[in-house]
Amino acid sequence: MKKMRKLIAVVLALTVAMTMGIATTSVAFAANDGSITIQNTVKDKTYEVYKVFDATYSGDNVAYTYDGSNATFLAALQADSSPFTVKANTSGSYSVVKKDGVQDSAIIEFIKGQEGNFGTKVATKTGDGKTQTVGGLAYGYYYITTTTGTAVTIDSALKDVTVIDKNEELTVDKKESFDGTNWVVDGDTNIGDTIDYKVTGNINRYQGETLVTSLNFTDVMSAGLTLNKDVVIKVTSPSGTVKTLVAGTDYTVAYNGQTTTIDITTATGTADNPTFLFDTGSTYEITYSGKVNDKAVIDTTDTNKNTVTLKYNNQTTVGEKTTTFETYDFLVKKTDGTKFLDGAEFKLYDAATGGNQILLSKDATGTGMYKDPAGSADTTIDINDAAGVNVRGLAPGDYYLEEVVVPEGYNPPEGRTKVTVTTGQTSAVEITVVNKTGTELPSTGGIGTTIFYILGAL
Repeated sequence: MKKMRKLIAVVLALTVAMTMGIATTSVAFAANDGSITIQNTVKDKTYEVYKVFDATYSGDNVAYTYDGSNATFLAALQADSSPFTVKANTSGSYSVVKKDGVQDSAIIEFIKGQEGNFGTKVATKTGDGKTQTVGGLAYGYYYITTTTGTAVTIDSALKDVTVIDKNEELTVDKKESFDGTNWVVDGDTNIGDTIDYKVTGNINRYQGETLVTSLNFTDVMSAGLTLNKDVVIKVTSPSGTVKTLVAGTDYTVAYNGQTTTIDITTATGTADNPTFLFDTGSTYEITYSGKVNDKAVIDTTDTNKNTVTLKYNNQTTVGEKTTTFETYDFLVKKTDGTKFLDGAEFKLYDAATGGNQILLSKDATGTGMYKDPAGSADTTIDINDAAGVNVRGLAPGDYYLEEVVVPEGYNPPEGRTKVTVTTGQTSAVEITVVNKTGTELPSTGGIGTTIFYILGAL
């Protein structure tokens, strides 16, 4: 065992290497009963194990040799820029000794740069989201490549070496839906409507060298949204199995004003002996919703925001995603074609005839209206000021004003008046409804009656 520990101690313990998307690590160990166990494999990714150097032992000393099978690699080993001193042996092999003062990182970079020129592939494994083991390995210096991407590290200094594939990168994405089907990052809606949110990403066992024990989400809604407090979390394994997590057991959720905080436990135990709760390659989906309220801002500057931030282990921020929504308005005025008319009242509909009435409420100022979030008000649009009345909280579309109270002395307009609200409008659509006065009929004793009596006398 002393010899084994000595051997592992002189081996490069870590490679953080990337060449054309290939991640690598190098390991060495003894005899023909050695093994490499690759933990945290990514499903359907390929892992290849190469033997670079042979190793021999004398007491506590270890010596490496290269068989010279690849002329390109041999030339690189013998070059002045090489981190090794190389000498030919009488057996036809070449002894390989690290130069004094050379850092392990330089050796790693050198070997990484020679990928494809050295070694004999001794095994190929396909990841399954769990572990893969290569056994029956002889003394030597081994190199592991994987098509996953970043770093694989050694986790053990024992004969049976454990390698952890840390080719993972935590991600967070967010979308919103106004119909429960189509998912976008921004859109238009009415006050009173419900917006569904979906946050997705992968569940990692590691982020770089750090064991990930929890994923931490903070979602902040703008004042124009009312939380529905309906969080649901699902995790899908690499095999496609979907598990709905249980609040209070698998995760915690807390609501504070416009903020929702979610913590998902992903591993327990210690960094040296963790217990992982999800397979490598698992993904999460968090859904929840909010209702657009009368505080929603009417503009096109992305003020109505909903931002989610992801951290891990309640410490390091991975990233954040923001979705936005817009809602619009129009301004209705009342004239006779020349001057302001007082006393008109309107109701709003979604069709030129028939259709559904859109219920409205007065805003805090008492001079404006907004689409009633509860859908229970039946307040008319009263025109009592030349400035008109602003009606807000509407999605793009066609709306129709029906005049239900006409100013005295004026005729109502023919049919409903159409108002079109468009996506991205930068100011309220302005509509003016005109009333005309009728022609006065002849009065009693006028010329018509006089002629009647004259004709009667004749």
